[in-house]
Amino acid sequence: MTLKQFKTIKLIFVVLIAVVTSQSIVLENYVLPIIVLAVSFPVLLYLRKRVKEVVADERDYITGGRSAMFAIQVYSCLAVIIMIVLYAKKDLNPSYEPIAATLAYSTCVLMLLYSLIFHYYDKFKMANKKVFYIVFIVIIVIIISIFSLRLLSGEDDWLCKNGEWVKHGNPSFPVPAIECK
Repeated sequence: MTLKQFKTIKLIFVVLIAVVTSQSIVLENYVLPIIVLAVSFPVLLYLRKRVKEVVADERDYITGGRSAMFAIQVYSCLAVIIMIVLYAKKDLNPSYEPIAATLAYSTCVLMLLYSLIFHYYDKFKMANKKVFYIVFIVIIVIIISIFSLRLLSGEDDWLCKNGEWVKHGNPSFPVPAIECK
């Protein structure tokens, strides 16, 4: 496979993922985009290995590393500033507090993940990439599982029963504004 063919296929995958994700959100099907991403990622990795030309050289990797580091720094600074402003204004609108907490935790996770990956690259020089990818995927699956168990457990939530919203536990948010079917 040539590099041009791979780039064309990759572009088709990006458009397909965008269409599936947007339509899934409209149809309120949130599992389908995850499945499409989970299938697309290994397929694209396999196709990239089949390319016979040079996909990237050392300069591309150096530039990518520098731009990734700069993007993380810019995101972190902006997220912290926005988080502080939202925490300061939480008395005006109570919904600012969870947004600020989400920004704070996402910034911490991003910086920790960057540090772990950087130290791994620095220490092991990527001698065995398969081990790194397996460990990385396991960590991501564990994190997603923990968040899913907490967010989707049904504890402290509003349940729809017989066309009425019924309190289950002690939800920290008001009754949903959408109709209970």
